[in-house]
Formats: sequence, structure tokens, C-alpha cells
Amino acid sequence: MSKYTTTKAETTLPVRESRIFPVHEGKGIIVTGATGGIGKAIVELLLAQGAKVVVADLREETVAATAASFGGAEKGCFGVAIDVASEAAVAAGVAKSAELLGRIDGLVNCAAIVLHSDPLAIPRADWQKQFEINLFGAYDMARLVARHMIDHDIKGAIVSIASEAGKKGHKESLAYSASKAAVISMTRMLSETLAPYDINVNCVCPGGVATPMLREVSVAYSGFTAEPAPAIFDKMLSQQLVRHLQPVEVARVTSFLLSDDAMLIRGQAVNADAGETPY
Repeated sequence: MSKYTTTKAETTLPVRESRIFPVHEGKGIIVTGATGGIGKAIVELLLAQGAKVVVADLREETVAATAASFGGAEKGCFGVAIDVASEAAVAAGVAKSAELLGRIDGLVNCAAIVLHSDPLAIPRADWQKQFEINLFGAYDMARLVARHMIDHDIKGAIVSIASEAGKKGHKESLAYSASKAAVISMTRMLSETLAPYDINVNCVCPGGVATPMLREVSVAYSGFTAEPAPAIFDKMLSQQLVRHLQPVEVARVTSFLLSDDAMLIRGQAVNADAGETPY
């Protein structure tokens, strides 16, 4: 009889390829924070799946360049500068997006900021900045997009990118963790509120995704520990995959939650952290 063990030598599990289907054909979708690592991957995948997409982020030149890199208006990709910390900017940005797309069938709230500090010495301004972008901005985007969907009888979906920090928390980013926990709670309430209009609402909780933001985190942690930032980044791996998560993997989960196939998944905070969070 052959021998076996449930404990294997550490092996890096590869990123699996996936087939592209036009699951979002004819849809118009806004992605905020769309010039960052996860946001950009979401835009790329949604375009490949047939959607028209608004690349929304803070700086006009950055959103224009990102939209152009995906073929621009000819390929159904539009850039709209939106400062999600500003109510007026969000209102104008959603209106402009509706004009460019023709209709809004989906929203991905990916815009976020994380500030690291001693958990007993967080300036109130840091709390306010992170909540204005991570929570208030996501809420304003969601309510205005939902209003558009309701007014035009669109059966759509809203997905916010939360974080495993919203469930487990990290003391060096206490305010950020709290803001993401609030996004999870908001998701639950909006799901119940918008269910009568057939608008589905969920959020995704990624773990250590290989993005510029994660590198910024490693730099911040280096300031707390004196360990070199590259060494910290290299250790921020999934225990099960033995590698960093990739933006496209989070994009796939997000795309599914935007689709009609996710009808039964409602008000959920879906972990996309390769098994790190137990609930």
C-alpha cells in the first residue's frame, strides 16, 4: 500500500487561466479606483467580457491615460475623474458616466486609501480621510447609481471592494480596518434596501494582493519594525497558495458578483483571500 500524508512540501500554486465569455455584454459599469492594481484588473476583465466601462479615479490625466490604454471610447472604455470624497464630484461623475455609457448596470467601489499609524495615536484627520473615501464615497456612489437603476428600471448589481482587514483587523491600520468593517455592514443594509428593485449588492474581501498599495503597506510596516520593506512584502504571502494573490483573481470574483449568476449571493462579504479569513 502506498503511503501518503496530508502535509506536503510548500509548493507555489499557479494562477489558473480562465475562459472569457461575454457575460456582461451590453452592460455599462462604473469602476472607481480604476487606475490602481485591483481596479485596473477589474476594468480589463469587464471589457473583455463585453461591458462598456467607465474608468473613475481622482486625477483626470490618469483616468484618461488608463482609458486610452484599453482602447478608449472606440472599445467602450471611458475616463471620468471623480473625487469620491466630494459629494458634488460624485454626483457630477455619476451623471457624466450615465451619459457616456447610456445606462448604468453595475458599480464597483474600488477607491480606497490606507494610512498606517500607532493605534493609540491616530489623528482625527486620518480617521476622517479614510472614512470619507472608503465609506462615505462608496455610499454616495452606490446610492446615486442605485437611483439611476431604479429610475430606469435596471436590474443591476453593486460590488464594493472591502478587505479581510474589515473582518480580522490590523492594529497598525486601525482606522482603515474600521472603515472596511463599515463597508461590510453598509453592504448588508443596502442589499436589503435594494432587493425590491432587483439590485444585488455584495462586497469582496481580498487579502494580500500584489498591488502598489500592498507595497506601500510593506513600507509602512518597515517603519514600525525596521525590517526592509522588500523583505516584508516578500513574506506577505497566502499560506495556502504560497504566493501573493493577483489582481485578476480578485477581478474574477468581482465580475461573478456583478453577473446574473450571483442572484442568490446577496448582502455578503465574500472572502477572496485564499483561505486566510475563517468566516
